[in-house]
Amino acid sequence: MTALHNPLRSNTKAVVFDVGGVLIDLHAEGARRELIEKYGFVSQSFARLTRSSFESHPRSITELAMIGCVGTSEYLDAFLHECGVKDLEALRLNRLSVVGQERANVFAIVERLKRAGLICCVLSNTIALHWEKLSSASEYPSFALFDHTFASYLIKCAKPTKESFLFVANALNIAMSQCLLVDDSPLNVDSAKAAGWQALLFRDAAQLEHDLDVLLYRNT
Repeated sequence: MTALHNPLRSNTKAVVFDVGGVLIDLHAEGARRELIEKYGFVSQSFARLTRSSFESHPRSITELAMIGCVGTSEYLDAFLHECGVKDLEALRLNRLSVVGQERANVFAIVERLKRAGLICCVLSNTIALHWEKLSSASEYPSFALFDHTFASYLIKCAKPTKESFLFVANALNIAMSQCLLVDDSPLNVDSAKAAGWQALLFRDAAQLEHDLDVLLYRNT
């Protein structure tokens, strides 16, 4: 971040990061293939069970798990029902395999933002099963960088709803306009802006550095 030491030109106080696809790698497609090829999962059901945009009703089992309305057992049972091979432990491991490794180049940006005096947070649409893995300090040590973490299943609301953005701003005791979302979902970015936040669409670490320099700092 070349403009790190330049004065802020923005009123931004907090930068709020998405997790999957931004801070960590995701392996959703590989996990889907394994379910179909090894466990006889009904492929037509996958999109129905994994839908997570919160744009339609009834909510998918993933959406319900993301806002804490169902727990891990009910979530896994819904997937197991669609499998020809009924192996609950293998299914649990498959669902955990979606969660990949930390992206060191993105966490390096988080460190620079913190040194510049900005609050850095996580707002993740996540389920209890995944959050338990992400909470492992040995597997994900860089998450200790964050000042606050907001997991949707714990706060009972999720992106792209305005409720989720309002929850974070209120918890930080700052104005909506002082929050900046970094997310790889165009829907979440557009919804954050509509709620009064600033927002950047994440493509890769290099583009994020550039976009942050342009948005946050003078003389860039």
